[in-house]
Amino acid sequence: MMAGMIMGKRKGETIILIPSLEPDERLLVYVRQLQSYGFMTIIVVDDGSGEEYQPIFRELDENGCVMLRHSKNQGKGAALKTGFQHIERQYEEVACVITADSDGQHAAEDVYRLAEEAERHPEALVLGVRNFSGGGIPPKSLLGNRITSFMFSMLYGKRLSDTQTGLRAFGPRLLAFMQGVRGSRFEYELQMLISCIRSGIPIVTLPIQTIYENGNAGTHFKAVRDSIRVMTVLLSNFLQFIFSSIASSVVDLGIAWLLLDVLRPLLGQQDFIRIVVATVIARIVSIMVNYLLNRHVVFRKENSLGSLWRYLTLCAAVIVLSSTGVYVIHTTFFMSEKIAKLICDALLFLLSFQVQRRWVFVARR
Repeated sequence: MMAGMIMGKRKGETIILIPSLEPDERLLVYVRQLQSYGFMTIIVVDDGSGEEYQPIFRELDENGCVMLRHSKNQGKGAALKTGFQHIERQYEEVACVITADSDGQHAAEDVYRLAEEAERHPEALVLGVRNFSGGGIPPKSLLGNRITSFMFSMLYGKRLSDTQTGLRAFGPRLLAFMQGVRGSRFEYELQMLISCIRSGIPIVTLPIQTIYENGNAGTHFKAVRDSIRVMTVLLSNFLQFIFSSIASSVVDLGIAWLLLDVLRPLLGQQDFIRIVVATVIARIVSIMVNYLLNRHVVFRKENSLGSLWRYLTLCAAVIVLSSTGVYVIHTTFFMSEKIAKLICDALLFLLSFQVQRRWVFVARR
């Protein structure tokens, strides 16, 4: 059900989109502050707040906000997508779309600055990032952000001091893209960042004020449930990479074992040749399986002959580095070759993930 919809299409709007669940009077104050900065197109999505909160939403409607409603709670990501769909249908020319939270964490002044920054970077996702080095930050918010920022940097190669910020802006060309990002709750915002990196969309950051009222008591972030969702999204790409490697190893071993038996009657007592042929064929097949899994499942890139040659080059480099590394570790530290290989291959596995993400299957818009 939707109320307060504006019929027809408008042109050149800077649109503020606010997903809201069980808001208090702060949302009314915040909307007035935004309007004082000249933001007159404000869309608020009531994400199933219930009847007792309708007086606040009615007052927002009367004050000129566009009200969209979910009959039951669907999550922050779903609320944002509802807003994006409405904007795409109802507004012909949009200067930029700005998402903001309803709990008073984003100053109207920073929203204004973000709008200016978005106009300078119409093809990018612009983030309003908070500074967590000062005092007054709730411990769980500080710890959660530090962990996700570190892991995000390690896994996706982009250093972001605030991966959980809800203050974001982007141009109209990204509206359809944002609707296609997976996720319906708090994990959606992290998936948005990952999807932008995968698709080669620039991410620009702008420092903003760090505001936590009453120790962030008004948040609807469920510590256990939503943290699991966020971590699942954060680690999913790397876990897929691990499973892809395991699957190709199983293929390698299975085919080698099969060929060792199949080739025995053909090659008789020529055991060395039989082992070499079985090993080479199994390795070629497993390499192709690993390449196809990484291209289609892990990194999700279009068919590209260039990525195949880059992948084969990486495979050759890994073989050289592995053998050289094992030899150096064994002779320098007098370590067992088996332990040296375990250490060397573990490090090369992590290196291979980064090289494949940044070079082999790099995003090209």
